[in-house]
Parts: sequence; C-alpha cells; structure tokens
Amino acid sequence: MLRLLVLVLTTIVASACAEVAFRWHVWRRFELKFPPWTDNLVRLPAPQVFELKPNATGVFPGGVDPTRTFPYRTNAHGLRDRDRSGKKLGTKRVLVIGDSYTWGYAVAEEEAYPQVAERLLKERGHPDIEVINGGVPDYNSRQERQLLERLLPVYEPDAVVLSYVMNDAEPSTALPTPPDETYRHANSWFLAELAEVANRHLFKRRVFETNKDTVSGAYLEGFASSSSKWKDSKQAMREMRDLCAAARIPFVVVILPDFTQDFGDRYGFQPIHDAVASWGRELNVPVHDLLIPLRGEDHQSLSVPWDGHPNAEAHRRLAEFLVGRILEAPGLSTDRHR
Repeated sequence: MLRLLVLVLTTIVASACAEVAFRWHVWRRFELKFPPWTDNLVRLPAPQVFELKPNATGVFPGGVDPTRTFPYRTNAHGLRDRDRSGKKLGTKRVLVIGDSYTWGYAVAEEEAYPQVAERLLKERGHPDIEVINGGVPDYNSRQERQLLERLLPVYEPDAVVLSYVMNDAEPSTALPTPPDETYRHANSWFLAELAEVANRHLFKRRVFETNKDTVSGAYLEGFASSSSKWKDSKQAMREMRDLCAAARIPFVVVILPDFTQDFGDRYGFQPIHDAVASWGRELNVPVHDLLIPLRGEDHQSLSVPWDGHPNAEAHRRLAEFLVGRILEAPGLSTDRHR
C-alpha cells in the first residue's frame, strides 16, 4: 500500500513538474519568435490577439502571388474606413463586422462593399444612412466579438451586420497566437501536446482529442458538433447578439461563400452554411446566405486572380444585396425616402 501511495505521489509530482516546465518553455518560445516589430499590427491580449494601428498606411501582398500588392490605410480607430465625426441628429448607421472579405483584401478601399453600399444609398436618396466598414483581415468570430464591443460606443450604430465566412471558427494567423489562447480548452498543456505529437507522428491521423486550438485548412472539421472551434464561434455570435440587444439595435448575419470554390454542385462548404443558418434560427436572428443568389455563377469572374478574395464586381454585388436588406429594415430609412 505504501509503495502504491509513493508511486501515485511521485507520478503527480512528476506530472506537475512537467506541466510547469512545458508551460514555461511554450511561453518563452512564443516571446522569442514574436517579431520585435509588427508593422501596422498592434499586439493585444487574447482573444483579440491583434488590431490594426490607427492612422496607418501600408501594403499587403496577394495570397496567390505575393509579388502583387495593394495599398491600404486606416482611420483613427484602426479601421479601413473614412474618419467620421460624431453621429449627427437624423443619421442612421450600419456597422458591418467581418474579416478580410469585409475589409476589402486585394481591392481598393473605395471598392470594399461597405463603402460601395454607402455610396449606393446616397445615390438612391438616402444620404442619412452611413455604412461603416468594421472588417479586419484574419479575424475570427471571437475577435470580431471583442471588436464589436469596442466599436459600439464609438460609432453608436443603429444596426449591426455580421459577415460570416468559412474560416471564422479558425484561429487567426496574422501574428503568433498566445499559448493561453491556443491551449485554453486543455486542462493540461503538456498532455495536449503529447496527444498532438502522437496523432501526427505515430498514428498519422486524429486518435486522441488534443483540445488544442490550431489552424486547419479542413474547415469542415471545425464545424463538427463536438468541435470546440464551432462551440466558440457560436458563443461569440450569441454574445454579439446580446451586445446588440443590450444596445437595443438589430443584429443580422450574412453568410459569404468561399470565392475560391465553384458555386455549383461542387461547392464544398454547404454544411458550414447550414450550421450557421441553423444557429441563427436558434438565436432568433435573421440570417441571409449570399451563396443562394450566386449559385451557378462563375466564381473565377468574381475573385481576384492573384489572390482569391472577392474582386470589385463581387463587392458591388455584395453591396447591392446589403443595400436591399438595409432599406427593408424598419427604422433605418425615413418615410420621405420610401
């Protein structure tokens, strides 16, 4: 009995020491590999991880051909949007939250669909409706939730639109992810790492559940019912809805398809669209799926060939759809414009 007790205590102490040592090692490795300069990215605590610097200018490379670049600038709040004065009496504001699709990656600032939507509204007799581009490249649902909470008191929107894309449940990759974010679902970082090493090198497939949040190109796996990625994304959407409810403004979800995929029967991410739409119904929030009006169209004619993101024509189409939803929303358009 004594030997068993000693064995148990020794195992516990050894495991605790291994856990402490591994966590120290992981944090030290994170700090050493973290770039001493981050260009126009500002490091933030998890879960937001980073944001764009305010009043900055720069260039980003194309995703397919990195020799092709495009310029960008940010406003006083780090957004790719014009600087706006305080909200005027009679003005209505729609805040669009999203990632690089919303931000306008690989297109000019004025070609991004929130900016196009604002221009279209003005041309059609609604100069009192502003559309704010709250997209940030590489953001996922949890980061978007943090950004929304910060922007609500800044812009005082009358409605919020969340643009959901296919990798919104994945971790961001723009900057190294803090270890406490990567291992947030793991009781033991050390055992989670052992499980991942065994899966990768010993079994060549997932045998052990690691509870480690790592980037995967297999987006569908992240939307399995047991996936912590999808659970986190759902929780972030719920919290965004609740933030808007507390501010007494409507919250709407728009699902944007993957523009690198065929929009016909071979489109591979329909299960993600279905999962997001189903969750929207559970949350009792309107969900609009942009894949539906784009079905059967040539996706290559709507994407930037040297990058893969939506091109200017795609953004125009997205803006037209957004304008339609805005003008249908009660309280966003005055009677004299109807």
